Amino acid sequence: MDAQQLSQVESLCETLYAGTPSTSEDGQPISRADAQSRLLSLQTSSDFIPQCQYILDHSSSMYARLVASNSLTELITSYWNSFTVSQRIDIRNYVLGYLANQGPSMQDFVTTSLIKLVCRITKLGWFDDPTHRELADDVTKFLQATVDHCILGLKILNQLVDELNLPTSGRTLTQHRKSSVSFRDVCLFKVFQLGLTTLKQLQTNAIVSNPAQQAVLGEQALSLTVRCLSFDFIGTNPDESTEDVGTIQAPTSWRTVLQEPATTELLFDFYAKTEPPRSSKAMEAVILLSSIRRSLFPTDKDRAAFLGRLIGGIRELLKNQTGLQHQGNYHQFCRLLGRLKANYQLSELVKTEGYLEWLDLAASFTVQSIRNWQYSTNSIHYLLALWGRLVAAVPYVRPDTGARGHVQQLEKQVLLVAKTYIESMIGSVETVMRSDGALDDPLDDDGSLKEQLDRLPVICRFDYGSVADFLLQKFDPLLNQYQELMGHMGTNST
Repeated sequence: MDAQQLSQVESLCETLYAGTPSTSEDGQPISRADAQSRLLSLQTSSDFIPQCQYILDHSSSMYARLVASNSLTELITSYWNSFTVSQRIDIRNYVLGYLANQGPSMQDFVTTSLIKLVCRITKLGWFDDPTHRELADDVTKFLQATVDHCILGLKILNQLVDELNLPTSGRTLTQHRKSSVSFRDVCLFKVFQLGLTTLKQLQTNAIVSNPAQQAVLGEQALSLTVRCLSFDFIGTNPDESTEDVGTIQAPTSWRTVLQEPATTELLFDFYAKTEPPRSSKAMEAVILLSSIRRSLFPTDKDRAAFLGRLIGGIRELLKNQTGLQHQGNYHQFCRLLGRLKANYQLSELVKTEGYLEWLDLAASFTVQSIRNWQYSTNSIHYLLALWGRLVAAVPYVRPDTGARGHVQQLEKQVLLVAKTYIESMIGSVETVMRSDGALDDPLDDDGSLKEQLDRLPVICRFDYGSVADFLLQKFDPLLNQYQELMGHMGTNST
């Protein structure tokens, strides 16, 4: 490729991405579709790799660099077996060096594409040479350089975890699991620690940066923490479309860091002192941390201490309503409450210090959320799941276990939650009608309504008599009003 050909590529890129008019050699206008077709020819043969490198080295057009990077990723993936081991390492080192030298000054969409390229090479060449398995070590040089390089390094680690966690088109599931398991054993814990270390440095102001850089660093470090904790450790291929968190099957080698009090405190502190999306991501990390497998803890005492720290952190947030005015934080916090009983038995909860206070605070929060259903429709079912799981476990816990009077206190709060839900849903009819279309009817939201009604019977059966009496008190007057209204309508029609 020469300067003239480079200019043609840049012109085609401007036409494709910016809509800038351009013409072919014979003077005919080139449409966006034509421009895309011509540029895609760069992905048809591995012989075009030098041309892509030439574009990266000599073009000042960000669009041209993007096309070159995307083309390299496609060529490497499609023609991987056409390269020798040394050629693969050379390309990997070239891209990594390019990111180190040019990355901080490039547009995000270009660096994102180049990061994907280097992580794809790392995955495909994982067993070729030890060099590919040293990417995390190489990235630490980014983390120790300028703030912009640190941000770039965290982005590389985020993409690396995604690349090794998710199957790649054209590779068998066996190939994927082989490299994924090796990455888990060799590299993942180191990556997780790098994320936590960055958060600690931000917390102690050890990284000198401006507010905008701090926000990006925090978001990237928290995203990395979440990605590591939600890694598919045992090859279950979880459904990414659901928000439900299963048990986190973290390896035993992670035990020291995961059960360390400082880890839980760090995430709660980051949640309390930041704004969304960082605070929401911090709460998501707490949800994952609360879902760690039981067998990771060496003794019941260690697990109880871990649970105590979780309950204590939640109590403080409920007392102060920290960050719960933000929709993202609120939703993740509801998920945390719903998840808590799924991973811990009621017999463990009632023995936790401050359990009764936590129960009262959780009930008040649930009641407030249900009464303000306009803002919490998609989150209420997590709260109902908490109460449903609590009452379902009561028969398996001795009344004299843990906090005194915990069963009576639970009965009181469950009845309050059930009554509030019934009142709010009945009252929502008039509220929606008065809004003149400004509010969505929660009774018309089939998805959320089904989630809620699936959990409500378990809650109501806990104190069936009281809930039934309350329902009749509400239903009978409404039925009489309805019958009178229908009678008047029938009289008027005759």
